Amino acid sequence: MFGQSGNFKELFKKYRLKAEIPTLSKFGQILSEKGFNYEDSIFSHWQKGSRIPQYRTILLKLLEIFVERGAIASQEQANEFLVSANQGYLSEKETQKLNLNSMDRVFQVPNEITNFTGREKIIKELTFKQDIKGKVILIHGPAGVGKTVLAIKLGHLLQSKYSGGIFWYKVEEDNIMDILLSIAKTLGEDISNIADLQVRGTVVRSLLASKNVLLFLDSAELSDKINLLIPNSKACTTIITSQKSSLKIPIKFLEIGLAAFNNDEVLALFTDVLKEKFPKVSKNNLLKVAKSVGNLPLAVHILARNLSQRKVPVSGSLLLADLYEKQESLDSAISLSYNKLDTLKKSVLVSASIFKGKDFLAKSIGYINGLSVPATITILQSLVNLSLLEHSTKNRYRIHPAIKDFVREKLDYPRSSYLQFIAILIFVFFIGWWIILQLPSTNNPYSRLIFAASYFVMALYGGIFGLNASFNWGGIKTLLGRAILMFSLGLFMQVFGQLIYAYYNRYLNVPVPYPSVGDIGYFGTIPFYTYGVFLLAKSSGIQVSFRSFRKKIIAMVIPTIMLTFGYLLFLSDYTFDFNNPIKIFLDFGYPLGEAIYISIAIITFIFSRTVLDGIIRSKALFILVALIVQFTADYVFLLTSDGYYPGNYIELIYLTAYFIMTLALLSLKSINIKVY
Repeated sequence: MFGQSGNFKELFKKYRLKAEIPTLSKFGQILSEKGFNYEDSIFSHWQKGSRIPQYRTILLKLLEIFVERGAIASQEQANEFLVSANQGYLSEKETQKLNLNSMDRVFQVPNEITNFTGREKIIKELTFKQDIKGKVILIHGPAGVGKTVLAIKLGHLLQSKYSGGIFWYKVEEDNIMDILLSIAKTLGEDISNIADLQVRGTVVRSLLASKNVLLFLDSAELSDKINLLIPNSKACTTIITSQKSSLKIPIKFLEIGLAAFNNDEVLALFTDVLKEKFPKVSKNNLLKVAKSVGNLPLAVHILARNLSQRKVPVSGSLLLADLYEKQESLDSAISLSYNKLDTLKKSVLVSASIFKGKDFLAKSIGYINGLSVPATITILQSLVNLSLLEHSTKNRYRIHPAIKDFVREKLDYPRSSYLQFIAILIFVFFIGWWIILQLPSTNNPYSRLIFAASYFVMALYGGIFGLNASFNWGGIKTLLGRAILMFSLGLFMQVFGQLIYAYYNRYLNVPVPYPSVGDIGYFGTIPFYTYGVFLLAKSSGIQVSFRSFRKKIIAMVIPTIMLTFGYLLFLSDYTFDFNNPIKIFLDFGYPLGEAIYISIAIITFIFSRTVLDGIIRSKALFILVALIVQFTADYVFLLTSDGYYPGNYIELIYLTAYFIMTLALLSLKSINIKVY
């Protein structure tokens, strides 16, 4: 019994955490749903190694949980787990039951929803009575009626019938090309060179037509090009979920409309969620609660989970008045649970809405909220327990579209949008002023001097609110906080340089003060921007592994190209004036220094697509464009410095660089979640 408890305790803890089961009590809850009830102290003994399970049936149930949650993915891992408890290897029958023989097959269906109830007739029809091979099935109904949940259940029940695997894709307005590429890649074909959507669709449909696969297309109402994904096949089955009851496809399809739960289904769901608390609640009150949200399964699920978290009062009955004294809508159920969350949980839930419906990692949510991964997983699990989030495939989570729309309104976007609007007004004001200066009636040196000495306001505005964004992200204590701080300080250096140049122009009558004290500010921007881009890359989790040949090539080639480009553009015909060493230093320092920070920005943009679910990518693009415009402004200035005068077109390029960098810093501020 105790022979290999050391190995067992290590494997038990390893697979429990890999299955994203944060606590032993949560593990006990999951195990009880499988029909096995144990005290939490037993699990503590298992994890300490003081005991190991004695019965094979319980070990097989543990394996089932770990396999379902993606923690165990092979027969070898399962056998190692059994051996650690002195239970030998899996039999062929046990292996088949755990679906480990098919682990090399594609199975992309999200994890099953806890407390799934209802829809028995539809499930029986599609899994036992009907031969659905080669058919197209449309499951339709309003938001919250359980379309996706039913599809997930069907995917798990039907997996043994499809030797070619089960594919699952969430349809979006603009991701049909990506879905086609993914299907082809999974089937062993590279179609990345096919840029035409129609041609790519034809190729993929021909690949699917001969495969015994089950293809799920979730939320099909979001695209009018869904027909490109559906093969006319006798082998491939397609199940589609949609809020619309029609499909624009030339193929006949089986239509299944989902309605809200009836009273029996409502009570069955409450029974499954509340368990021992169910007898302490009036059935009539529960039905009244369900009716207040239209008997929608999602809403009833949320209310039931909310009720299950309550303590039973001394009177022995749970009070439900606050549950149904609401307006009749799905939002009322979501609002009830949302309002009972603490601020941190609200922030985590709201941050899940920025992924536009895509599945997301705990690491990404933790990054946005400044939390460690373990702490984030604990909070995410508590939100799953309230049915506000769901487990998806492997280690990912997802949010229901209706809940996403509800919490997205809670984002602190209004303030960020307001600040961006002010930045646009400042930019437009100076653009208009510059245009007026080009008119013959207003084109005089004094007016141009005033303009050249004034548009630093754009950089000053960006720097001030960049500092604010930096402090919101933890300031110097966090990588991203320090990155934003560096960009803000870079803008302040530009302000310093511009004011000094204006002083030389106005009071010392020096038309082109280069080099001068002002270049301390202008050139001083380069180290701040360089370090800022480096920190942005590091904070995004970007790593250039020496084992990745592609990443090594990109990391080496881009800086080489940029440095060569900077040299050819600025310095190939350079004439050295050794009587002015400061000018030589600046003439070389500006282009080569800027080439370095643009190189890092390009690398950050390229690699940020695959880290943190891509949330930094658009922000990195903003910063990259700002740096390129800054590079262009300095190039034009150095190239035409002899003909420079205050208020000419070069000032317009600098103004644009400040404006884009300001928008970049404000966009970084917008993913720092603050709920209200």
